[in-house]
Amino acid sequence: MTNGVPTALSRSTLRERCTTYVREQIISGTLRPGEHIVEVNLSGELGVSRGTLRESLRPLEAEGLVVGDGRGHMHVRELSPQEIREVFEVRETLEVLAATKLARRPDRRETAAELRELLQPLNEAGLSFGRQIELDLAFHARLCRLTGSDTLNAVWGRLIGQIEMIIIAAGPARASGRMRYADHISIVDAIATGDPAHAASVVSAHMGDFCRRYAGDTRSTPLGPV
Repeated sequence: MTNGVPTALSRSTLRERCTTYVREQIISGTLRPGEHIVEVNLSGELGVSRGTLRESLRPLEAEGLVVGDGRGHMHVRELSPQEIREVFEVRETLEVLAATKLARRPDRRETAAELRELLQPLNEAGLSFGRQIELDLAFHARLCRLTGSDTLNAVWGRLIGQIEMIIIAAGPARASGRMRYADHISIVDAIATGDPAHAASVVSAHMGDFCRRYAGDTRSTPLGPV
């Protein structure tokens, strides 16, 4: 017991705060893709033990934001050009499947209404880059979850850390303009029409633009640095 607070709870809260801090450092670009996490410096900056810091990095490792080198050192994840290509290809396949399934549903208008409501916060002025990422990924995750397919949802979920790193590496200058309300509402409108082919086409166009803005057109030209 510490000042009336159970020690285990205090330790857990401290780890969570450290996790949040490091995640924000990655999203802001303060910690860049590929950068080594110097535990002694970061633990000193946060005023925690290196053990607590290591524990706080575990959720980020599970998300795919940080990776170990096998020697006890951690660094911010950096995706290779081939990994980025694969993420785009698999993500597009999954979300096209999700959109076509939703467009075929008899309750597609209710589904579209739920997705529209989920998008509304993207209309708010002055959103931080981190909040934009959060809202963008929440929309795409919900798109997949609404299909009711556990397999589709699970596979998409395993990509989320890689998707985050692609957006973070692109930075606000390139990424913020692709996470707007207007860029997503067309997907919802396409689902509401009940035309699966149209819904598939709109999602493919969205992902194609995503490719060009974030990493160059990987479908026809070699991928340059992110």
